[in-house]
Amino acid sequence: MGTLFPTLSSPIRVGGVTLKNRMLTTSMSPGIGYVDEDSKPTARFLHYLELRAAGQTALICQTVDPHEHTPEFPAHHRLPGASGPGSLPHLQQMADVVHKHGGLLVAQPYFVHEWKSKTEEKEADWGPSDVTILRGMGPFHAMTLEHIEIFKQQFIHCAKVVQDGGWDGVEVMAGVGGILNRFLSPATNNRTDQYGGSLENRVRLTVEVIEGVRAAVGPDFPILVRWSPVEYVTSAIGEGHTIEQALEVVPYLEAAGLDLHNLAVGWHETSVPLTTKAVPDGHWSWISEQIKTVAAKPVVTAYRETDPAVMEKVLVEGKADVIGGLRYSIADPDFPRKVMEDRPEDIAMCLCCNRCIDDVISRGLPLENCGLNPRLGPELDTLEIGTAPVRKKVMVAGSGPAGLSAAFAADARGHEVTIYEAGPRFGGCTKMSSIFSPLHERLLRYYKTKLEKNPQVRLVLNTEVTTELVRRERPDAVIVAIGGEPKGIDVPGVDGKNVVTSHDFLAMLNGRPPHKPGLVNAVMWRGAAVFLRLYYTPAFARWATAKSPWPLRRSIAIIGGGLPGCELGELTMHSGRTTAIFEENKRIGFDVGGSDRFHMTSAFKKAPNVTTFASTTVTEITADGVRGVQHTPEGDTPVEAKAKTVAVTLGFVPNRGLAEEIEAIGVQVQAVGDCNEPGRIADATKTGYRAAVAL
Repeated sequence: MGTLFPTLSSPIRVGGVTLKNRMLTTSMSPGIGYVDEDSKPTARFLHYLELRAAGQTALICQTVDPHEHTPEFPAHHRLPGASGPGSLPHLQQMADVVHKHGGLLVAQPYFVHEWKSKTEEKEADWGPSDVTILRGMGPFHAMTLEHIEIFKQQFIHCAKVVQDGGWDGVEVMAGVGGILNRFLSPATNNRTDQYGGSLENRVRLTVEVIEGVRAAVGPDFPILVRWSPVEYVTSAIGEGHTIEQALEVVPYLEAAGLDLHNLAVGWHETSVPLTTKAVPDGHWSWISEQIKTVAAKPVVTAYRETDPAVMEKVLVEGKADVIGGLRYSIADPDFPRKVMEDRPEDIAMCLCCNRCIDDVISRGLPLENCGLNPRLGPELDTLEIGTAPVRKKVMVAGSGPAGLSAAFAADARGHEVTIYEAGPRFGGCTKMSSIFSPLHERLLRYYKTKLEKNPQVRLVLNTEVTTELVRRERPDAVIVAIGGEPKGIDVPGVDGKNVVTSHDFLAMLNGRPPHKPGLVNAVMWRGAAVFLRLYYTPAFARWATAKSPWPLRRSIAIIGGGLPGCELGELTMHSGRTTAIFEENKRIGFDVGGSDRFHMTSAFKKAPNVTTFASTTVTEITADGVRGVQHTPEGDTPVEAKAKTVAVTLGFVPNRGLAEEIEAIGVQVQAVGDCNEPGRIADATKTGYRAAVAL
């Protein structure tokens, strides 16, 4: 057990089992590629589980499918089947790879929204009533008493199947707006029978499920309950549970046979930010702290738990007994091992970019992308990265996420690797994005440690890669990761002295002042570049950008309402600047992940100092601001925003020139990251890794 995080590293008893530490992963549906069409886990899924068990995760919760399906009536989600004796061999396989490393595996039968009463039936959304919280979800069908009885028996049967399959426990899903949660909540339950009305009636179905499972699996098989004490939903018939009402639920669940309260926050329909980067680590532990005042059983806090120091603090302060989460484990499967070995500096700490959530939940894609961990999806088809058949001398041009990912993957494959960075410090565009998204500093800290602990990966600063350098160094292969070119705009006034671009800032951070018109501009940009060459931290730049009247004046127009423009808009909004955002697309934040977009754009709408112009073509930049034409169904309308500074943040276009020049001299080369195809950090990390593995 470690000494830096003694409580987080300590064991705890849950029902008939002992968790080796206080870290568990919450349930997930990783999607196509992890489970085949016969509801069996693939090698990819088994490797995913094994890596996390080997990383010393104490308990892994995994969603399973309690239903049988046919081609005519397929499953909505791709999950491991747990419907009968035919499921036992692959369930045992999953249990074995976890048990091999001393971990525990708990099944959560998938009864969230979709359900069916028999095999030859389409899955649909069910609940106690037809009440809908959010337009676009549902329609919800009201269960009859006959449906309820079938539902209970399906749950109990599935619990017994996973027990027979060698798993270590079962989790009852009664949160996030799932079927049981909808029965429990006054916002969706308007029944007048024994399953509606009073709290005792509304909690009755959950209690009967727990009691039925306990009778089937015996006294020592742990039963976890995943439930949402605070629901943050309102419907036409009422509001969801508050924490005060939730305290009254606890005795019912414990009397029924619960062994662990695994707390979720809110529903899928909730409009309150729950998991975004704007929510501080440990924030939701106030809920588990309240539940612990009445709970006799251990309590798990989850959502925005990604920092081991905060996890330890939550436990020490008695706000929870166990830490739950998934993103921390996606980003680094070895997170618990590094905690227990007192190596927090080696943790690839989640950036909270929500790419995993956006892909799997919002877009229906499989789990493949993470800003820090490229070994997801097809990369998990093999358990280890493996050694290359021939050791090569590899040159990496650029030290952003793509270049760093490529460099360390190439090193892991056994190649000789040197990274060349044109500026005075590594990090690429992350040096700048960390100003607007402080959690991106985690990426910089992680790779700084890796560079320090792996001196065989050489980093050469202030050196631009050219064909002359390639000829001189004679590498066997070059990976070009120099970033994209900024997308410009061709309108009158774009060369004005009040105009700045994202690359102006990046050049300044690299100690190279951009060429801007005006004597004052020239002096200020040069002075800032000289200073920042000597000293720079994202925190300092964040403070300076928020407080300084230069180069961002107190009124600003942002041309480009995609992710870069929105992140700048958030900073200027919070620093009190009058802000206008212009975007040609129909919506501001069109390329922002689904988890963040709503909250970001909602904040813009509510802020008195922010005006947004979607569906707007910019026609002119003047000394006083920006003019454009807004396109609406009613016609085109001239619009204008007064601004002392105009920021062009239209994103990037490919920048393949260097790669083409190197290819022309006969050297193996691959372009990765934004210079090949602009995207998000996770895309850069993945493409860099793949290029290195292909060498």
